[in-house]
Amino acid sequence: ESTPAWRRRLTSDRAARAAAMLSFFLVWILLSLLFTRVPGPVEVTQRLGDEFARGEVFGNFGSTLYRFGVGVLLAAVVGIAVGVLMGLSPLSRAFFESTVLVGLTIPAIIWAFLTVMWFGFGDLSPIITTFLTSVPFVIVNVAQGVRGVSRELRDMSSTYDVPLSGRIRDLILPAVTGYIAAGVRFAIIIGWNGVLLAEWFGGGGGVGYRARFWYDANQYGGFAAWVVLFVGFIVLLDRFVLDRAIKRSFRWRDG
Repeated sequence: ESTPAWRRRLTSDRAARAAAMLSFFLVWILLSLLFTRVPGPVEVTQRLGDEFARGEVFGNFGSTLYRFGVGVLLAAVVGIAVGVLMGLSPLSRAFFESTVLVGLTIPAIIWAFLTVMWFGFGDLSPIITTFLTSVPFVIVNVAQGVRGVSRELRDMSSTYDVPLSGRIRDLILPAVTGYIAAGVRFAIIIGWNGVLLAEWFGGGGGVGYRARFWYDANQYGGFAAWVVLFVGFIVLLDRFVLDRAIKRSFRWRDG
């Protein structure tokens, strides 16, 4: 006996996501009713509308996206290069392994403190924080993918004296496309936290700076409005861009 269509819809992934969003929204309303310092959805929406009316959203968001984009791009380039080296060479793996492990264990808030102390205010601190926070995740994913490439194919390419650049271009990188995409996805999510924390502590405009402005002013509705904005951005980016890129890259590799 086939499952009724209504039951399939209720037990689908889309229904589960909708139920999760509805549950979160209801919990948010309940918390705002129980605690006066928790702004509700109506107040947050009004504050966000005020920020748009003041012209604060696009300029600050643009600054954050620039810093974030440069940091993630650097992390992707360096992470892929180091990850390939670690995957191909045991000596390189021994050289970089401890450094990468340290990078994985240091939280973004520590990097934000350090970079603001080292480089001061402006664009450099958020960019370096984004890079340092996210690059270990790219390295680990790429190195794991390279080590998973068929040993027989790697030995065959060595036997036939295929140049190293050709092996990397035609064998290694196509085989680890999915791992690269997964590493960059982690870098984007983790790096987003890093850039916001650096802006929070370092000033110089941006989403993190604007959230800190309202927090220091004891206006939690304005603070929550920016929280909703930057959380919503990364959720939508992950759901509609990164998740699809991951599925496409792994499907291409398997094919």
